[in-house]
Amino acid sequence: MKELFTAAALGASIFLTSSSAFAVSCTQQGESCKVWAGGQGAQAPTYAAKCTREVSACISRCKKGTKVFIGVYGGAGGGQQYPIDECK
Repeated sequence: MKELFTAAALGASIFLTSSSAFAVSCTQQGESCKVWAGGQGAQAPTYAAKCTREVSACISRCKKGTKVFIGVYGGAGGGQQYPIDECK
């Protein structure tokens, strides 16, 4: 019985490890940014354009070793940093 429990726990940990590590690229985060921007009313086009520009800036930063996408919101709490796994 102990072996069955150990095998089940090991299987679950492998599943959780592999399924929780989704790679996020600058481009993917930029798309999420644009989706968010779409809900910002009259500011939507401005934010969407900032999202597009941030993708290029993110790729450049990432290639230099700083793997973050910087949020484009201009209000209080803006400029959040989102971790990036891939520079593309």
